[in-house]
Amino acid sequence: MLQINLVAALAALPLLLGLGTAPAAAPVSAPAAAAPTADVQSDVQAAALQPPSARQGAARTDSVQEAKMQPAKVRPPASGTSVKVVDTTAAISDPAWFKKAYDAGIRLYVMHSTAWGTCDPWYRTQAQLKMALDAGLKIAVYTRDATCWRGGISAAGPYAAQLQFFALDVEPGSPPVTREMVDGVRSMGVRPVIYSGSGMWPDLMGNSTAFADVPLWDTNTATNLNYSTWTADYLAPAPVQYGGWNTASTMRIGIQQKFEHSLNGVPVDLNSFNASFLK
Repeated sequence: MLQINLVAALAALPLLLGLGTAPAAAPVSAPAAAAPTADVQSDVQAAALQPPSARQGAARTDSVQEAKMQPAKVRPPASGTSVKVVDTTAAISDPAWFKKAYDAGIRLYVMHSTAWGTCDPWYRTQAQLKMALDAGLKIAVYTRDATCWRGGISAAGPYAAQLQFFALDVEPGSPPVTREMVDGVRSMGVRPVIYSGSGMWPDLMGNSTAFADVPLWDTNTATNLNYSTWTADYLAPAPVQYGGWNTASTMRIGIQQKFEHSLNGVPVDLNSFNASFLK
């Protein structure tokens, strides 16, 4: 031990005399997130009263178009940890489903909040939001038709104040998003985000960069995510620049990574979000 201390003292002598500088400490890697448990078979009978998400076909088209575009990709260091998120149009009647989702590592539940094909609040919205909150999940809502933003937020009733965001959906079959929609969502005390993809936004919005100030919920399901080994990472797959997003200062806040995964009998889409975005 004495010999080792003497060698260390001699090595440090130039530093003490001002003849050198200490080497920088090596960065410490963040510990890997624990892998989730496997799907648990459930006796939950959750009838999907709304149709399957129309996003499935759109995002498959998005993946093909994205491959053609070949825009610049960026992979900056993560600014925070990632959390697992599910979005769904399904009717869920059993509170146990939400508890199992929380126990499986899900931390945000995003639901379609108007009756499908209308702007009328869906009668199940408040009941499902309450079950999610009671299970410890955070909540958010969206509507397939972005013009239904008012009905979509109103559907949350007393839980509107606890919404993490309202997502303005921009994909084939939906109207273009407008600044009035963004401002309207904010006027109701809810944060707006835009849901779209690199293969959809340029065609539908002329690759406008006018909305780069609105947080982006991105989509890329090309990696065929395996749920049994899924670790939340909002920077995977690598972000693609479009619409003014996915730069160092406008990085997406979430990414949809898989469609129509059966989670305890309920079809959901799997997402990863930046934990620091959630309140």
